Amino acid sequence: MTRIANIVTAAVVAITMGTAASSIAADSSTIVKVALTDMSASAGMGPMGQMMMGPNMMIGMMAIRIDQETIKAGPVKFDVTNWSRYLPHEMLVVAVDNPATALPYDYSEAKVNEDQVKVLGDTSELQPNKSASVEVTLAPGSYLLICNVPGHYAAGMAVPLVVKP
Repeated sequence: MTRIANIVTAAVVAITMGTAASSIAADSSTIVKVALTDMSASAGMGPMGQMMMGPNMMIGMMAIRIDQETIKAGPVKFDVTNWSRYLPHEMLVVAVDNPATALPYDYSEAKVNEDQVKVLGDTSELQPNKSASVEVTLAPGSYLLICNVPGHYAAGMAVPLVVKP
């Protein structure tokens, strides 16, 4: 099942990135395509037309995919799409010293404590199959893109982004 999920996730990212060349703005901002995914994006239909996997089975099967891991400092536009069939997701841009270090986590709420990190931008919650854009100016350094819907960061919805001068 993991191989199928990886193939579907790769296809979703390829489709998302396929429009990158045509959507580059005339200005000097960088555009980063972001796919918010979970197993519902690739789960098959059962014999009665219902999903074979329920929302509680997806913990640990979530991811954020980006089309660029390293970008140039300056204005950045994140084009974010929630590819889930029925779970909301969000994307926060968080400045970090070391992307390998865990963020401060509130276990009672199952979320990153946003008051203890530097959030530079966010989409708010996106319903399934919805998109949003976030525009920020990033200095050289390390960042994490995370989903902070309860339980999603712990389920793997975080990806590092490096910004070079």
